Amino acid sequence: MEPLVGAQLMEKTWRAVGAMSDAEIRQRQGLCGKEQQELTGFVLAYTSELPPEALGLALYAHFVIIEAFRRTGARFRKLKPTTIENTWKNNFGFVNDLKAAGYSRAPFQLKSELASEPAVMQYVIDALTEENEDDPVALTDDDFWRILQVLKTVADCMHFARRTDDNAA
Repeated sequence: MEPLVGAQLMEKTWRAVGAMSDAEIRQRQGLCGKEQQELTGFVLAYTSELPPEALGLALYAHFVIIEAFRRTGARFRKLKPTTIENTWKNNFGFVNDLKAAGYSRAPFQLKSELASEPAVMQYVIDALTEENEDDPVALTDDDFWRILQVLKTVADCMHFARRTDDNAA
């Protein structure tokens, strides 16, 4: 299945989210919880132990990702906990393969064949490795890999939850 979110849509989305008012962000975050309650619960559960700045970055990136999928105009099935958990487990291999290939918390370009949603994952990598002097977020290596795996799980789950004529039931 082709990616739903292209690089141009991903960029437009993160720029649009950055320009949203706090009230609009809160309203749209509420939609995340309503539309994909189990997935939002997963993100909260698997990032809750992170330091506050890392948690804030993870939740913000999650919001941007969901907003990008929303902007595709596609319809999505509600995700089940078993699907999310299996996807999370499968993504241990993704993270371990990146580590084995020598990738680290430094900026890098992800090969498109490594992700169901390459533009989404490149956004995640860029967001987690960005050097922002105005609002620095110090991530440990463990925090980086944890957030990357959580957000890869979100991207994969949303990718495969797309309703098509064959799976709309």
